[in-house]
Amino acid sequence: MPLTIKNEEVERLVRELSAEGKVTKTELVRRALLLLKRQERRTERPRSERVRVFLDEVAPLLEGARMPSKPEREAILGYGEEGV
Repeated sequence: MPLTIKNEEVERLVRELSAEGKVTKTELVRRALLLLKRQERRTERPRSERVRVFLDEVAPLLEGARMPSKPEREAILGYGEEGV
């Protein structure tokens, strides 16, 4: 089913973004609608539930991970004997 956009600004934005990202106009509109749908869902659920869902998604990525030691954290932050 075709979709006709009769708004010059919307058409211009879709054209610009699709050219920049090398994504079709259809894919760009699909992604934008999915993002909007996710944002609307986010506001419908309580924060505690959103945090739990986020942690459930992230937890598998952290399996086997460990907290860096103090010297490792300091090295990451660029600390040395003379300070930062």
